[in-house]
Amino acid sequence: MRLETRRRVLAAVERLEYRPSAIARGLRLRRTRTLGMLVPDITNPFFPPIIRGAEEAARERGYELVLCNTDDEPEREKASLRVLRERQADGLLIATSRTADATLASVRRERFPFVLVNRGSRVAEDPVVEVNNARAAADIVAHLVSLGHRRIAHIAGPLSTTTGAERAAGYREALRTHGLRADATLMAEASAYSEDAGHAAAMRLLRVEPTAIFAANDLLALGALRAARDKTATYVSRPSSWSVPPLARLGPPIGGSRDGVRPHLGRACDEAIRVRRGHGIRGPRSRGARR
Repeated sequence: MRLETRRRVLAAVERLEYRPSAIARGLRLRRTRTLGMLVPDITNPFFPPIIRGAEEAARERGYELVLCNTDDEPEREKASLRVLRERQADGLLIATSRTADATLASVRRERFPFVLVNRGSRVAEDPVVEVNNARAAADIVAHLVSLGHRRIAHIAGPLSTTTGAERAAGYREALRTHGLRADATLMAEASAYSEDAGHAAAMRLLRVEPTAIFAANDLLALGALRAARDKTATYVSRPSSWSVPPLARLGPPIGGSRDGVRPHLGRACDEAIRVRRGHGIRGPRSRGARR
């Protein structure tokens, strides 16, 4: 193209405020520069920092993040996956804890790039970025023991989830490490990762008079706090696996530990992009220790 012609074309583009179609470009390049992310509950205070971290990591790499909230419902999750695939997202960050094995199997069959965030997988080749749940639980139990607690209760997340099962196992192992008996009456499985489920579990535990409660996440800890108030308790140690600002304002004192997922989200994005470009999945898994 002659220089003068090029100048005239660029001037017309500027004058008409022409913008190329991202859809057409995506069809031609077979790449949309978007990543999809599935989360189970956007109101859970654990997820906003994770979502923000994923968005920042994606933008640093020239990608936009498309967020889907599944409400932990399998049908809604499948619908969200279908939409993201139809819109040719370049990869997926799956942060839902209840993703059905059949759903993941279909994603694998289609060779659709994905990375599991904050959850494990039975398939060793699946790329995973997750917290070392057992280690985080052990650290919390050690902290409570250092405060003099011996009757340490645990509100576990649903044991059908990898996070719930791993944190409960870490809790039991930590008790043994410190010479404490794992008393079944001091552990209650919550029906969901929600404040109401935490309240119900804590009400059961408070009947056996623990001196401390370790909740598997902040929503469960909030429920435990409400239960303690209902029982007119003046002080209960209730560390949760995570720590968010609202808890600091609700007293009595609550311990907490922050997860180590966010620093690894850049790697999660990189893995999804790598697979999309045909490089295959690269191990090993990334397990962030809590901070």
